[in-house]
Formats: sequence, structure tokens, C-alpha cells
Amino acid sequence: MTDMIDLDDIPPLRGPRPEGAAKVRRRVPAEGPPLHLARRSLLSGLAAAGGTMGLAALGALPPARQAIEGGYRLVGYYDIYPKCPSYASSHNCSPGCGPSLVCSTCCQTKGYRKGFHKSKYLYSGYMLRPNQCYAGKYDGWTWAYAHPCGKCKKSVTWRCHDGWKKNSHGSYYKTICRWATSCKS
Repeated sequence: MTDMIDLDDIPPLRGPRPEGAAKVRRRVPAEGPPLHLARRSLLSGLAAAGGTMGLAALGALPPARQAIEGGYRLVGYYDIYPKCPSYASSHNCSPGCGPSLVCSTCCQTKGYRKGFHKSKYLYSGYMLRPNQCYAGKYDGWTWAYAHPCGKCKKSVTWRCHDGWKKNSHGSYYKTICRWATSCKS
């Protein structure tokens, strides 16, 4: 059996100082060796910082990943599958963005999340569907078509990103933001 602690037994972190309690003072000693880094500490710190910066530059650390095709994340938020799902390999110019409704008004048109599905954090009436694409691991996928397609005379690359949109009755239905990430004319 464990001992129980009452809430009154826990000292407060803020508020008035209890009667008779001494003030806590932290002082740097006036005497003694000066504070400085040893050579090994400095070199090991620089090596660790350099290694971290190198990994970040390569995109190995999630916060440093950018939203580009190839399965990378957008500022740590979205996982995008780097190619077309096999079920839609014959959909040609119109990407097979799944059984959900392709919704042009569901795409964000500005900011660093431009071209991704609107979310409830920035827009009311929209939500994201994280990890509901391609075996429950991705938030969307890219679609490349190497032939003329609309205004793109040579090729087009689309990104399909899953989400939800609220209808006039107040319930949500599955939608997809389809966004052209590259267009070669």
C-alpha cells in the first residue's frame, strides 16, 4: 500500500513566502578559477552542433523537412507519399485522388501551407485526415503525368492531400485538395 499525499502537503510554486522562510540567494563565488570551457568540451560541442546542422541540411530531422515530393514533411506536419497509388495508374491527366470528392475550395491558397488541405486551425468548416492515406501512414501523395495536361504542355505533377469539409447540415464529408506542384510548358 502506498502513502497518500494531501493536496495541502504540496508546497506552492508561486505566491507569498511562508512565514520565517529564509530567502534563497545564488551567488557566483568571488574566488576560485575563472569559468571557461575546456578545449575538449568546446570541440565536442562544436562537433555535435555541426553534425546536427548537417543532418538538418540533408532533411533527416523532421523539423527541417520541407513539403516537396518524395515523402518529406511540411514543417513536421504532413507525410506525402512520393508516387501515385497503383490503383490509379491509368487515370492519366486527371489524377486519381481516391474515392473522396476532389474539392478545389479545400486547398489553402497562401502561406507556408499553400497547396495543402485547409485545417480547422486556420479555417472553420475544414479538418485534416492525418495518416488515412496509403496503409494509414501518409496524409497525401504525389501524382506525376509526363504528357500534355491542360495548361501544362509537357508534364504536370499534382499533390493530393486528404481532409474533411463541413456541409450545410453541419456534418463533415471526406474531401481531397488537388494541387499542381509543377507544370512544364
